[in-house]
Amino acid sequence: MEDRQELALEQYDFQVKNRRRARGAVLLDTNEGLRLMREYTNITSHFAFENEVKEHLRLQGMKQLDWAVKNKAGEWVTVCETGEQYVVYEWYAGEDCDYKSSQGLMEIAANLGCLHQCLKNYSQVPVSVGETLLQQYDRHNREMKRVYTYMKGKKRKSDFERFAMGCYAKFAAQAAGAREKLRQSEYYQTHGSETRDVCHGGYNYHNLIQTKDGLATTNFEHAAMGIQLMDLVYFMRKTMEKNLWNWEKGKAIWEGYIENVALEGGEKEFVSTTLSYPIKYWKLLNQYMNGKKTWISDKSLEKMKDVQEQEERKAQFLKRLAAFEKNN
Repeated sequence: MEDRQELALEQYDFQVKNRRRARGAVLLDTNEGLRLMREYTNITSHFAFENEVKEHLRLQGMKQLDWAVKNKAGEWVTVCETGEQYVVYEWYAGEDCDYKSSQGLMEIAANLGCLHQCLKNYSQVPVSVGETLLQQYDRHNREMKRVYTYMKGKKRKSDFERFAMGCYAKFAAQAAGAREKLRQSEYYQTHGSETRDVCHGGYNYHNLIQTKDGLATTNFEHAAMGIQLMDLVYFMRKTMEKNLWNWEKGKAIWEGYIENVALEGGEKEFVSTTLSYPIKYWKLLNQYMNGKKTWISDKSLEKMKDVQEQEERKAQFLKRLAAFEKNN
């Protein structure tokens, strides 16, 4: 593998002084600064879309991004004789983002708001989003019911299965309620099936680097035309689970985002509605159904119990958020 990497690196003008492994890639210390090299089995048309999105962001003033670096031939992708494909990106020296402090979370959320403002009305004409969120919820709800029916029909049940069945009625009602609120949402009715906006698609602290010049935003592999507020929902859910749905941390995210994006009442309701959907419960049931059922680890049961606790904390957070918005 290192031989193939060497052959690929020979196609670039920079000289590598040192290297080390990074998450699914190789971090290179070169005479031109830090670079990150990734190997791909297949480069799709989405790669060109990513570059176009990042160029659009650059023109809007966001410059700390993971730019692809052209090789000596002026190509973004370096292909070895044996078929491997490599892309080298500009990278940044810095630290992991602090998702435990309110100040750090506010800065991350403000960066997301800035990103969204730059990518609003990216397309001149509305573009279909493919499977809509309402269709996703309908599919998830059917899948949860199917798993519950399967568990119910088993004669011998594991502790995980008994616990998951005991939670089902509550979470099924919660999912149905979120689905109905989404269906009635005027904001969703306007933005749910087509959009002119681009979202990051994977905005979280793993894809951000805290540099001396501020935040660098990376990994646009999942960027797509879509509802931008889903980026906020995904970031809030992932971060707030780590912070046990602490009110002050959530408030910091909320205030950081609206620092750059003025949210209307329907948009705020959309965020709360999508956050209320029990997505982690669905994920665990889906993993269970797709895995081996002859032996279920104790860890799966622990995860299910954690989901129940997290959902209770989340419900309290959303109630407090609603009251906060009502009074402000």
